[in-house]
Amino acid sequence: MTSRKHVNLFLAVFTGIALTICTSGTLTAQKKESDAAKASAKAKKSVTKKSKGRVPAHYGKLSLSKEQRNKIYEIKAGYKSQIDSLRKQLAELSKKQNSECEGVLTATQKSTLDKILADVASKKAPSKKSTNNKTAKK
Repeated sequence: MTSRKHVNLFLAVFTGIALTICTSGTLTAQKKESDAAKASAKAKKSVTKKSKGRVPAHYGKLSLSKEQRNKIYEIKAGYKSQIDSLRKQLAELSKKQNSECEGVLTATQKSTLDKILADVASKKAPSKKSTNNKTAKK
């Protein structure tokens, strides 16, 4: 009876080893397939990264042809320098406006405003770091 137990134990161990050997080849094959899929996904991402820009909001839902996309990229590139210039002007005007508004304040009000702005900036700083970490993980 003990020899029967030994035989059953031997069969169980042997079967386990045989299954391990048989499935190890399929696991590496699956891994190779997943690696190939990852590589092709990276290649697709690099192709999209090479694009010349982005189409306006919701245009991606319109099944644009490559020709249409390229034309839109050209149009946007033509306006880029003007828009950048206007953004710079807007930033300068906002800064000037804030400076003039602060000129109306008393010394106490300016001091209070400086504390408030410093407090807001310290609260914003961690959120900027967390968004940078999110983009770095992508």
